[in-house]
Amino acid sequence: MGAVAGRAVGLLLLLWVAFRVLGQGVTLAPGGPVTFLHGVNLVFHEAGHVIFGFFGRFVAVLGGSLNQVLIPAVCVIAFLHTRQRASAAVALFWTGQSLADVAVYAADGRAMALPLLAEGLIHDWNYLLGVTGLLHRAETIGRLMFGAGALLMLGALAFLALDLLRAWGKASAPRVDSDGPSRVE
Repeated sequence: MGAVAGRAVGLLLLLWVAFRVLGQGVTLAPGGPVTFLHGVNLVFHEAGHVIFGFFGRFVAVLGGSLNQVLIPAVCVIAFLHTRQRASAAVALFWTGQSLADVAVYAADGRAMALPLLAEGLIHDWNYLLGVTGLLHRAETIGRLMFGAGALLMLGALAFLALDLLRAWGKASAPRVDSDGPSRVE
């Protein structure tokens, strides 16, 4: 029953986080779980600039957002490979939340109202969309990315709910000894 309880608590927690993420849309809301997750995502984002920095300026700038979404996506693949469905669902949720986090940044590409880590840094999405001639579409691109992130999060919740039902059915099924049904002597 521990597996069932863990999945149920995880599902409730992720439902709450999804409500908070979806409620903020493409704005940056201060405080709460979304801010905490933004901090976690930011570590992978900044690492992406370094990792992809060897491939030129455009890829280095894109690498931050790319790495931020790739890391949880790789976790999904690893968990599916080892048949850890609930963990894969959580990682899929993280992938969607991370994409929604990137969407906030992309939508801000033209306005550049979000605070950056330090003075003098470039705004990734202002640069990326400017170079590609899509800066005038920053809000639309951000909203599309947010929608994709929302779909991933909702899909992950459904995947976790199905895994919870599977675990519940397995836990409530009658046990049969390896020697066959129990006998009365």
